[in-house]
Amino acid sequence: MSTTKMNKADQFAADILRVRGLDFPRLGMRIEMDGEPGTIEGMNSAGNLNVVFANQAKYGKKAQSVHPTWEMVYYDVDGNIVGDFRTKKAAHG
Repeated sequence: MSTTKMNKADQFAADILRVRGLDFPRLGMRIEMDGEPGTIEGMNSAGNLNVVFANQAKYGKKAQSVHPTWEMVYYDVDGNIVGDFRTKKAAHG
């Protein structure tokens, strides 16, 4: 009998789907939370995302716990929006 252990990225994808019902977030994905850009580094025991924000002067260097659907925008590798939970959508012109 062989047991296959999932790698960190696959485990994250399975956990975020199981806990929050979201099938698109991935480790390393670019996000914006309330207009602040960051990168997903993991998920914590509360089912929130661990995000390192670009503005380290404001948020520090350590990952911050953020709710995965509170004012969040998720971007794919090409910069396209793949998930948008903002209450007010930005006007793109």
